[in-house]
Amino acid sequence: MTPSPFVRVFVVHVGFHTLWVLVYAVSLLGVFILIPLVGWYNAFVLGFLGKSVLASATRAAFLGYVVFALTGLLSGWIVSALRPRSVWIPACLSLALTGVLLTSASWLRHKMVGVSGLATMLPLPATTGRADADQMSLALKTEYDLLEPAAPPHFSGKGILVPLAEIQPSLRLLPKNFQMQGGPYVYCNLTAEVWKALKKPGGPRYPLLWSTQPDSAGKRLVFSVDLDTDVFSDELVSDDELARRLGELEAAVGRKAGGAGSQLQQ
Repeated sequence: MTPSPFVRVFVVHVGFHTLWVLVYAVSLLGVFILIPLVGWYNAFVLGFLGKSVLASATRAAFLGYVVFALTGLLSGWIVSALRPRSVWIPACLSLALTGVLLTSASWLRHKMVGVSGLATMLPLPATTGRADADQMSLALKTEYDLLEPAAPPHFSGKGILVPLAEIQPSLRLLPKNFQMQGGPYVYCNLTAEVWKALKKPGGPRYPLLWSTQPDSAGKRLVFSVDLDTDVFSDELVSDDELARRLGELEAAVGRKAGGAGSQLQQ
């Protein structure tokens, strides 16, 4: 039985977004060359939806299905009403027109908010530029995005500070032979409820994973998360700066969770 014109047009629209979701999924499996393509799609096709899609590709995937389901329903109704001999050509044309409209809407939004507004919506992470640090940041961000609401992963049955070696096998984006230079490293294993309580507009970046020993230059590698913008950063900081950030996190956890973070600097 041949699907109705309405269904075929709807499938074309939703199928287009599904192709992007597949590209995103493949990029998570380690094909990092596809990541810029995912970012371009989020910024220039779905960018009119604002910060929610710019900060999280996982949210963009779900919201994209909503957008293209709506455009598919509208286009399917119009094409069905016109009753063309061939459905596929108008279906593809309606998809192209949808792409133009969405891209134009995204461009207008970016133009309206300006450079400063974009910086607020899509802040750039601090980074050391190290390949192993970039891979670790992406692995942590992936686990973060897979939770709803988004939060750093919590590893049950473990303490507040967990050696990286104990949790690395659970970071699904990291290959089995992955090794972080320097270290050793410890992970801040707070619960999702505590992280959620710490989230506030304009809040600081909180340390999530850090080296327990300084390098030859007296610096420590720290992976941080901005709970407001969902941006992950990796930086080399001094012992004093790390102590300040851990103290800030301890104080915030103490206010929200009755001192659950008092062991962070032990």
